[in-house]
Amino acid sequence: MNNTAKNLIRVAGVVAGIGAAVWAMRDRLLPAPEVHNEPPPRFREAPSQAPTATSAKGTGDVTEIKGIGPVTADKLTSAGIADIATIAASTPGNLSTAAGVSETVARRWIAAAKTIT
Repeated sequence: MNNTAKNLIRVAGVVAGIGAAVWAMRDRLLPAPEVHNEPPPRFREAPSQAPTATSAKGTGDVTEIKGIGPVTADKLTSAGIADIATIAASTPGNLSTAAGVSETVARRWIAAAKTIT
């Protein structure tokens, strides 16, 4: 073997030795992991479909019904349907025309409104 190969093997041995020493002392070189005592984050909960305590029965906001968002509520308000009692009393045809949805969806909304009122 020539001297270049011997020197390369020596250097590799020194590097491996230093690596082994660092690996053995890693617990002393690295800081301990931080432990947080905070509770884990909570997931959002769906709003209840029951009317709020401040509103009279049946006069709650139409967005309390599942599937009616702010845009659909604006469409219903412009058609004269402003509360849950009005949805419960309307027909599927009128409600579907006012909101721009199918009659099946309108029937679902009417059934939900009747359970709330």
